Amino acid sequence: MKLDPLDKPQGKLPTEALTVVQLPPERAVQEAFLRNLQLAIRPKASLLALPPAARPDTFFIPQPLADLLRGNFGRSWERTLKDWGALSVNPMPVDAYASLAMHSAALAADAASAKLSALSPPSAAPGRAALDWHIGPGGVNAVAAWRMFADRGDRAPPWTAVTIGHIDTGYSEHAALGWAAGASATVQPSRGEDFYDESLYGRPRRDDPRDEWIAPYQGHGTRISATIAGKLELAGGAGFYGAAPQATVIPYRVTDSVIVDHVRHLLARAIRQAVDDGCQVINVSLGALLGSQRLASAIDCAYERGVIVVCAAGQVIRWVIHPGCYNRCVTMAGIGPDRSPWAASAHGRTVDLAAPADGIRRVRAEFLPPGQTAASLEPRADGDGTSYATALCSGAAALWLAWHGVDALRERYRASGAWQIPAAFKWLACQSAARGGFDPHDEEYGAGVLDIPALLRLPLPADGALHKAEVADGPFDRNERP
Repeated sequence: MKLDPLDKPQGKLPTEALTVVQLPPERAVQEAFLRNLQLAIRPKASLLALPPAARPDTFFIPQPLADLLRGNFGRSWERTLKDWGALSVNPMPVDAYASLAMHSAALAADAASAKLSALSPPSAAPGRAALDWHIGPGGVNAVAAWRMFADRGDRAPPWTAVTIGHIDTGYSEHAALGWAAGASATVQPSRGEDFYDESLYGRPRRDDPRDEWIAPYQGHGTRISATIAGKLELAGGAGFYGAAPQATVIPYRVTDSVIVDHVRHLLARAIRQAVDDGCQVINVSLGALLGSQRLASAIDCAYERGVIVVCAAGQVIRWVIHPGCYNRCVTMAGIGPDRSPWAASAHGRTVDLAAPADGIRRVRAEFLPPGQTAASLEPRADGDGTSYATALCSGAAALWLAWHGVDALRERYRASGAWQIPAAFKWLACQSAARGGFDPHDEEYGAGVLDIPALLRLPLPADGALHKAEVADGPFDRNERP
């Protein structure tokens, strides 16, 4: 099949490489090595920031972490790793890593995560912690934002009417997303689509965008959806909550991987479909190393029609992925529990904001027959990735739209164009961001940490007062940032 010119890759991959570390098979040697490594990267990062490889004795060191080690030990940092017990420390080109990940062969998350998390403390037991850090005052402070709705007299959460298009690996049934007896008021798959099967396997498109559980990112769509809109009441006050509990989520399945260079055209189609389906927010917790005109045009379409598109900056590699590096979307880097930049996060001038991306408590997604509902949480708060920062910002967008009212916003900005809605959200989110543990001169992670209550308190710009951003793949637009 001839490639559509609009789908041809844009840009060029850098020649940089990740670092692949192989350890001896002895468990004691592995643990000693990992302890040394954790001490070397603390407090900027944890071992959970290390992407697993296909074997339990092998893992990758992301480029930002390699920079950190290089800063600590100079050009001899690789020699230092061998002194700690590594059998080999070798480079792997970024494109090779991406190719393996796209074809589900690079990562074996279960085996390696168990190894790396063994040195990390478990999350607080139920009943001992009322809130997860990422939605509390140390994170995006969604809890204070919920109280603002109650204080103004809202009897029910108005954000449940906000519709979020979630483009990912699909959905699975989990109680935290309102699933019971095969139905959910939160996730509405009948309004979504499965683009993936039709494209890659020649099958007729399914009506149901259910996750088909293809390793290694099986359940990714469910975990991220729950961080956006989850709600699971538990005894002792330690319930699980997304940033906008019970907001409406429409799933669009486009991939089996969070690296989507092989399905850029499907990502573009899903963005346009979500716009046509009336979604007010689109969550893109994935990305491609290279862009395309079709993908950029889809971002332009969403922006012009007043839809807020939130994208992940990425991790492992240091530069921001597509579509996050485009104008006209909100691009999220990561922070850790100390509110300092998460060392595994991609960063650069196209990042707009940061939000929690490490130490995230997650739902446990399970591959169950239709009609059977999972109800467990992961035993450790070990979720990491800018996917979670993106989900928290999408939840914040739902709260902001509900605070001002979608219809009221469209009426306010009717004269000069609906594009002012995503422009206003981005501008105000950057204006209200907290600096956290950031260097005040460091703009590589955006304007600061997303602060939802501060965002809601800021008055809306007048119609016609906002700058219309350059097209998505146009020159970097500094005017989008305060």
